[in-house]
Amino acid sequence: MIHSMLSICTLFFLMLLSNGFDAMGRQGNPITIEEAIGNYIIGWRDGDPELLKKAFDMEAGVILWVDKEKKQEQLKSMKLSELVSNIRPHEGYGIDYEIQTLEVIDDQLAMAFVKIPREDNHYIDCLELQKINDDWKIVLKSFVYFRKQ
Repeated sequence: MIHSMLSICTLFFLMLLSNGFDAMGRQGNPITIEEAIGNYIIGWRDGDPELLKKAFDMEAGVILWVDKEKKQEQLKSMKLSELVSNIRPHEGYGIDYEIQTLEVIDDQLAMAFVKIPREDNHYIDCLELQKINDDWKIVLKSFVYFRKQ
């Protein structure tokens, strides 16, 4: 009797796994760091808010940059949710992107430096990711811009 109960429980558990459910009842696998970064790059290129929502923490995520257009450089910030709500396609963005550095701390926090080449320039994005409910999310995006010479 105990053997058959264990077999039934084991079979049920294997069925759940084969259907793509984790122990919390969610469908699918947790989003990895590389998937979060890829979702960001492809979502930005295609103007796809759903991919960006998979990549970014929409509650607290922030983008920071230095505005060099004015006489005095100034640090600017914007919530990632605002960035997503104003998304438009960016043709050719990040086609050959490269994760140059990736540091993971205790499987909870990660820092990635991503080179994003363009025809006449390139960006280096500094992305901070946090593991939230088993999914990696970009919580902070900052970047520098380099013109090709």
